[in-house]
Amino acid sequence: MATKKSKSAKIKYTALVATSIDGRIAEGARSGTDWTSAEDWKYFQSVLSKSDAVIAGFNTYKVAEAGLKKRNTIVLTSKADKLKSQGSVIFLNPKKSNLKNFLQSKNYKNVAIVGGALVYNFCLENKIMDEIFVTIEPYIFTNGVPMFAGAKFKKHQFILVSAKKLNKKGTFLLRYKRKEMYGN
Repeated sequence: MATKKSKSAKIKYTALVATSIDGRIAEGARSGTDWTSAEDWKYFQSVLSKSDAVIAGFNTYKVAEAGLKKRNTIVLTSKADKLKSQGSVIFLNPKKSNLKNFLQSKNYKNVAIVGGALVYNFCLENKIMDEIFVTIEPYIFTNGVPMFAGAKFKKHQFILVSAKKLNKKGTFLLRYKRKEMYGN
């Protein structure tokens, strides 16, 4: 009986987003995160070290490949016809494979979501995002990749759990949980 319970244990999905004040996560699809603070990087690494797996989009994976290929990483890409494995990295097309079933089959407990915008949106729409940590850096980009890239308008409600100032420059870390988790 205990075996059944551990196999069906709920996975905790945590999205990690670094954004400008105007909600941009990058200048372009293959832009890096060299504009984020050292404090954000330290926090990001601490969460990843506690995660069993990481979900990333293809462009995010290419930008951070050196670090992500050392982890259990699931790269969401429309280019994969079937699951493709390269070491600890799995390339998966979410339109052709069930991401939730795949993650549950691996018995992961904590999964980090690191972007980009289409991945954040896919996870949000498919309830693969229990909480989201948003680091707001004190920049305005005026253009670039938005935090979420949905095809149509849909409202999702989250509750602010905490807010913390990370440095004197004005970087903030906000933690939100999906409203349904509170039973409201």
